[in-house]
Amino acid sequence: MPAFIIIHSTITKPELFQKYVEASEDSLNQYHGKYLLGGMVTDILEGNHDQKRTVIFEFPDESQARNWYHSDEYGAVKHLKDNTGSFDFVLVDSF
Repeated sequence: MPAFIIIHSTITKPELFQKYVEASEDSLNQYHGKYLLGGMVTDILEGNHDQKRTVIFEFPDESQARNWYHSDEYGAVKHLKDNTGSFDFVLVDSF
């Protein structure tokens, strides 16, 4: 079953953040991560949510998603998002 990494974020330095996006693309491809959607949160219909953007990546399974996030390839570029905003990464295994 597919697994998803959902990222909620508020970007404060978009120019620097773009470098992270570009640098992480190869590692996503290597672990069969697929960009599904990205967009701005337009309304909170219920509950609390303090981030402004949401991005969803799909992976073939939970193992691939975890392997990507903890990989040396992603680890080498992950620091590029430091000080560019705030981020919440959530792993969701579908059923």
